[in-house]
Amino acid sequence: MKKNILYTIRQYSIAASGFIMLLLLASCSSNGNQQEHTGNHATETDTVVGMNKNSKMEDHSNMDHSNEKAKEHQQMDMQPARDTLDELYLSALPANQSVISKQSAVPVKDSIQQFTITGQGYITFDPRRNRKISVRIGGRIERLYVKYNYQYVRKGEKIMEIYSPDLNTYISEYIFIRQKSNDLDLMKKAKQKLLLLGLSNAQIAQIDKNPAAPFTISIYSPFEGYVLFNPSAASSGMTSSGSQGGMGGGMNGGAGAFTGNASTSLDDNSIREGMYVSKDQTVFWINDFQTVLGIVAFSHENEKIAKPGLEVVVKSELFPGQTLRSVVRMVEPVYRGAQKFTQARLYFSNPNRKLKQNSLIRASALVNSGSLIVPASSVYHVGSTAIVWVLKTKTKDGSNVFQARAIRTGNRSNEYIEVLKGLNSSEFVAKDAGYLADSETIIQY
Repeated sequence: MKKNILYTIRQYSIAASGFIMLLLLASCSSNGNQQEHTGNHATETDTVVGMNKNSKMEDHSNMDHSNEKAKEHQQMDMQPARDTLDELYLSALPANQSVISKQSAVPVKDSIQQFTITGQGYITFDPRRNRKISVRIGGRIERLYVKYNYQYVRKGEKIMEIYSPDLNTYISEYIFIRQKSNDLDLMKKAKQKLLLLGLSNAQIAQIDKNPAAPFTISIYSPFEGYVLFNPSAASSGMTSSGSQGGMGGGMNGGAGAFTGNASTSLDDNSIREGMYVSKDQTVFWINDFQTVLGIVAFSHENEKIAKPGLEVVVKSELFPGQTLRSVVRMVEPVYRGAQKFTQARLYFSNPNRKLKQNSLIRASALVNSGSLIVPASSVYHVGSTAIVWVLKTKTKDGSNVFQARAIRTGNRSNEYIEVLKGLNSSEFVAKDAGYLADSETIIQY
């Protein structure tokens, strides 16, 4: 019985193991078929993807080729527009640099043109006519009859009374020699000494009548003209170089300025009663104003033209209906008030003293210039820069295309302006530059 049971169990185990083996074999075969199927599917997919990639590459190459052709056609379409100057292309130019207008264009001329240069100025004292008034002996000013600058005095007019102890001593010696000595030669020498000290013959005759030394001695003007306390200021910084004289006219002293102490004059070189003067001190100058000096300043462009020898026509504000003629005698650079400029000297004869100090004048001169010229209306000033609108081309409808350009100008008249740089004789410019500019536009040139 036990043997049969063991046998049966062994048979079942053998059958079970066989069944398991069959299952394992079946499983292995199914996995192999699945892997083969999967591999075949991957191969098919790669083939399809490769075909798609090739087709896309062909499509991209076709698109690039078509784009290049489109660009070529576009360039070919744009080139005739530029060559024929299409209105649309010209309208797209910068508005602050190019302008399309129906305004007429005028040629740039190359010819000899006569220009009129002008300058403004004033009349002042001629320093060559300054005459020096100096005292020949020291003392104190008791009375002063010259009160203000530019005061007019006549020849022989009393200008001051001075108290001088030294002069009183010399007068006392003359009186003593006249009363106590019969030596005519000694008396003549004493009188000559008083004359050299500034006394006149009339004053000495008065001393002969009243033999007493006066308290003060009167000083008389040896010249006629206008009193100048500071001639350098009156002549705009120019030094005086006139002939020299003194009381009675003959003896000079000093060096054209006050030679006394600083306390003997004021800041404006004027004098006052009560001041002390030293020997040979210049108290003021006198100018007869028979010849006057005109100081004229020309513009920066005309400085090189205003040369010595240039004939000018001058009009004064005192008599605008009359004209004066003169010649530029000297051109000098001046630095005053932190500014540097050039001024010309003109001399005028003024016998009747019609021309007055600091009266305004206007000088003009004609000069010939051979260079490029344009109408005055063709130049437009942008600050300190002068520009013109140069003709570049024409549109289909006949409008002119102008472009801004900076130039350097020279002489100018009422009609024309000289162009020194920036234009050629073969070019054309707009006739009226002001009509092509907008007040709110920043012009590029």
